[in-house]
Amino acid sequence: MTIEILGDGCSKCKVMKKNVQQAIDDLGLHTEVSSVMDPERIAKLEVLYLPQLVIDGQVTPSGISISVESIKELLRNANT
Repeated sequence: MTIEILGDGCSKCKVMKKNVQQAIDDLGLHTEVSSVMDPERIAKLEVLYLPQLVIDGQVTPSGISISVESIKELLRNANT
């Protein structure tokens, strides 16, 4: 599983990164999280708002809660 956080540095990006790491730890997953700020990558994924979570190359729905529980649900769904 590959996990990317599009955006880095803003307070929401930092919270998302922390919560993603917590969700990974809680679920016992062995994967790394990368932060992406490459404008070409972001444009290719057609992302308009940051931060945005990308799991296995799939952009998660915009406007989702960045809570640990919401992220865990996304990760569970991606593992099925």
